Amino acid sequence: MHWIKDINVLIFDMDGTLYQDYSFMGRYIRKMMKESYSDNEIEETVALAYDILEGKKPIKLGFLYDPEQLVFHNHQDLTPITSYDWDGIEIEKTESGENPLAYIGDPWGIAQLMAIKKKISMETVKKAFNDVRSEMLMEAYCIVKRTDLFDEIKKLDNKKAILMTNSPLPTGQEFVEFLGIGDVFDEFYFDGKKPHGIKELMDRLLAEGYQPEEILSIGDHPWNDLYPVRKAGGHTCLISQYEHDDTTKWSVSVKTIDELVDVVRQLNEESVIAK
Repeated sequence: MHWIKDINVLIFDMDGTLYQDYSFMGRYIRKMMKESYSDNEIEETVALAYDILEGKKPIKLGFLYDPEQLVFHNHQDLTPITSYDWDGIEIEKTESGENPLAYIGDPWGIAQLMAIKKKISMETVKKAFNDVRSEMLMEAYCIVKRTDLFDEIKKLDNKKAILMTNSPLPTGQEFVEFLGIGDVFDEFYFDGKKPHGIKELMDRLLAEGYQPEEILSIGDHPWNDLYPVRKAGGHTCLISQYEHDDTTKWSVSVKTIDELVDVVRQLNEESVIAK
């Protein structure tokens, strides 16, 4: 990773990046479905969601899909190649450009896909989202604070560290306070509206005089966190314990926060050498 010595700006996602928790997905889906579906159907849906996450179904993490027609596509650099129905059976390509495609990028996205499939109202989904977010900070389910990662980020010398999350207020701020990272980052962006938001952030950084090769974006959702930065010429780091069916080559890929700590530590070591 010879390029790492040139990095002067790091853009971090929060959920799935600063902490890794995949257990919430089942609870989220159960909360969405509990009022209108049988226990058996709920558990079948939860099992399906985890099968998709773990790559056990024809529809996979990393696929594009049409939320209206529920037609799925594998792709090359976001250009659909082959189309599939819900059961993973190959069908004639139907992508017409009329409906914006979504990307199955992370467990939140898989839960959203289940909500679309089951025709669950946005009001119900939003309430389930708020409930599970609150639950994630409770002792029984609380996310793990990786202070070793936060310490390494705080050591970054003469580099800008930015947190950009699609989590809205107040939950985004609550997670920052719970994790104790209010002094870790130089800038915070909540309800970041990624991917458009991160593209706008890139444009601003370039206008400030940073070069694309000085910018590294780190996240678990390629569509939201990585593609806009890669397209602008920046560097990218995918963090995910699960494989994405996406052939795009990122600057670096890691599976765990332990490995992410090593990436940030290497950046700090390069900074010391450069002095």
